[in-house]
Amino acid sequence: MPQFEVQPADQSSRFVRARSMEDVLRQLELVDGVVGEPEAGSGWCAVMVGEELWGRIRPRDRMRFRRD
Repeated sequence: MPQFEVQPADQSSRFVRARSMEDVLRQLELVDGVVGEPEAGSGWCAVMVGEELWGRIRPRDRMRFRRD
């Protein structure tokens, strides 16, 4: 199952397993949450709840640092 890194504006980041970013928002009970476009280079997407910035989220590739 894919993994996402979630960082609320007032807390440190943590990892959440979900099928999509929308599933992460459902798990965090952010009913009105909207995911923005990813930032170039970092992949972070802003999460807005109403007109307020809640935090940010990005896909986490668990195999990124693997050496063969």
